[in-house]
Amino acid sequence: MSEELSLKVKNFYQEVYNQGNLDAMEEFIDVNYLRHQPPMKDVQGLAAYKAFISEVRGAYTNFNMILDEIITAGNKTVVRLTLTGKNTGKSPTIRTPPTGREIAMPACVVSTWDNGKIAEEWVYNDYLGLTYQFGVMPIITGSFE
Repeated sequence: MSEELSLKVKNFYQEVYNQGNLDAMEEFIDVNYLRHQPPMKDVQGLAAYKAFISEVRGAYTNFNMILDEIITAGNKTVVRLTLTGKNTGKSPTIRTPPTGREIAMPACVVSTWDNGKIAEEWVYNDYLGLTYQFGVMPIITGSFE
């Protein structure tokens, strides 16, 4: 089961996020899908998730999700990944004008699978680091020792 889920995760990110094939989402995402991505409001349902992915992909030229690590346990997967691209469109997560800057944002996605599809996810992104890369927040230097 864990090898099967790992392969599904890889195929999902490659097909949907990296290639932009939103029609393939029906193979991977439950119709009643629920996504929690604090501090944003929840995304509920397959149609809303398709719209969200389209908006995210539209904010970055050369958009790419690099899967750094996949962990499976029972009906759960945990993916540590890095989102890369050039911010040339309006970001749905950080409401600033396009910056034209290259970004690399680490994230972690915890997914619950039901009947071979993702039913619910908790997503944790490094938004503070993204604001630094956008030039919105100054980089804090120094030691916390």
